[in-house]
Amino acid sequence: MTLVKICGIKNEEEAVCAFRHGAWAIGEVFAPSSRRIEVEKAAAINRSLSNGIMKIGVFVNEKLEEVQHIAGLCELDMVQLHGDEPPEYLEELQIPVIKTFSLTGAPDLNYIRRWRPYIYLFDTYSPSVRGGSGQTFNWEWLDEITREISFILAGGLDASNVRKAIRRLRPLAVDVSSGVEYPGGGKAPLLIEAFTREVKEADISVSQ
Repeated sequence: MTLVKICGIKNEEEAVCAFRHGAWAIGEVFAPSSRRIEVEKAAAINRSLSNGIMKIGVFVNEKLEEVQHIAGLCELDMVQLHGDEPPEYLEELQIPVIKTFSLTGAPDLNYIRRWRPYIYLFDTYSPSVRGGSGQTFNWEWLDEITREISFILAGGLDASNVRKAIRRLRPLAVDVSSGVEYPGGGKAPLLIEAFTREVKEADISVSQ
């Protein structure tokens, strides 16, 4: 079963919607972004949720002590590092880590194995934003490593292409943000429903 992470959650209604449609995790952005959420608000949302969904905090080149502080206050289950954090940074964290690599070509497996996260995440490189660009990358870049490591796939996913992505790459999870948003921002329940439905249909097709 392909897991679904809905990233860029900003309020309780969005979080509950993700949960109701079977998402494995929500992502809360604590880095500079239009989707950034205040720590106190994230903490309140997470306290209101059941243990049936993972709460993941997204950080970019944040001080280690601040990540640990926010993780504790917000009762995060994992952190997602979207910056230039070195391998040693991950080793000091007392919480499971998703390490993001923004791709400009096929990843070097020997290089990325210097990091030892809970799981890797592959996203589209953008010179202006760290994730949430709404752009896909060339999925052929991952063809050589799909049997070597488990990973989360991100980058421009939506209901129109996620089924194809799952069939081709068989990721452990798919991560969506802009692909389930209204044009002006904010999560759209119907798009979340459509996205999760496509993921389920893809899983059925690849298991047959």
